Amino acid sequence: MKHTSLYLDEDLLAEASRILGTDGPTSTVRTALEAVVRARRLESLASWEIGLTPDDLAELRAPRLLDGA
Repeated sequence: MKHTSLYLDEDLLAEASRILGTDGPTSTVRTALEAVVRARRLESLASWEIGLTPDDLAELRAPRLLDGA
């Protein structure tokens, strides 16, 4: 963790806190940063080309029986 001082727009902080359901500036900023990082990671994953066809995906999503069932 790093302790730092920030100048924050109070109205923007309050709106972000309401949207994120957080309480206080630290949790609001932390949650917002986590959301940005997660969104970027998901965006990066979505751009991967792994060569699966719709049939491949359907097979992977199909239910499987357990041994002995």
